Amino acid sequence: MTKHLPSLNDIEPVSPLNSDAPPYNPWAGLRQKNQFFENEEISALVQRGLFYARAGVPIHFQGTAGRGKTAVALEIASRLGRPVSVMTGNDWLNIEDMVGKQVGQSTRSVVDKYIQRVRRSEATTRYDWENAMLAEAMLQGHTLVYDEFTRSSPKANGILLSVLEEGILVAADPLATAEYIHAHPDFRIILTSNPHDYAGVNASPDALLDRMVTFQMSRYATETESGIVAARTGTPPALAKRIVHLVNTLARDDTSCSMRACILIAQIAAMRLRTSVLSDALLAQIAADVLVGRGIVVTTGQIAKYLEQNPQEEPAL
Repeated sequence: MTKHLPSLNDIEPVSPLNSDAPPYNPWAGLRQKNQFFENEEISALVQRGLFYARAGVPIHFQGTAGRGKTAVALEIASRLGRPVSVMTGNDWLNIEDMVGKQVGQSTRSVVDKYIQRVRRSEATTRYDWENAMLAEAMLQGHTLVYDEFTRSSPKANGILLSVLEEGILVAADPLATAEYIHAHPDFRIILTSNPHDYAGVNASPDALLDRMVTFQMSRYATETESGIVAARTGTPPALAKRIVHLVNTLARDDTSCSMRACILIAQIAAMRLRTSVLSDALLAQIAADVLVGRGIVVTTGQIAKYLEQNPQEEPAL
């Protein structure tokens, strides 16, 4: 006989565990600083990045999606103690978006009628210039995080050559306030990128890679991923570890399924735990919906069987 597995519609609602709890807001976590999880593995990576950044060396985190490249880059930037500017690469970015551009003009006219029969007029036009994020960060000594920089065209990124090598930004536009911008002593730049075989990603120019230290971001240890998932979603550590083990087992050889899948499953589970209990049947359904959408060939029954064979560990007393 085939065992019936309950679906989302079969699961009876449970009365809230805390009726005084505020309404669930799925966007609240996006508006507050999430706790940055740090253990020995992540601390070693952050300290290496800080060492090079403080020495004025551009650093670059490269790896597949969902490896925590941006989170580590932002954490290092914050620890440098300077204001942080964030710029995301895109194929529509051009040199103007790096250096700056004319944003308008002001005209001043003077008409002199001091002598009745003589009319003298004079007009002065001033062009208004606005620095782009890269130029402003260099002038003010900010730390610039250039996220997914290889999504920008090689032509746009070519202007970084002199920035990374000599700390000089060349403004080719004659209307610019200065022909050259020299970097503030505190200016630092941190870059991230995905593999070039991703859609919309260009290959990293060798000339740029030659001017920075590149960290290849691979998958973290299971304990580290579990800690990150728990910190990002607020789920109990034992549940976060169980979810990470589940995803890593079912998608062991699939690089398209990243730690973001674990975070999404845990985020939904945490929402359920705010007001109700989380059964293995519901957890299996959530995991199946998330993983199948990422191309993992798995059924709710297979996940339920895995969860039955691998019950959640009880927290140590």
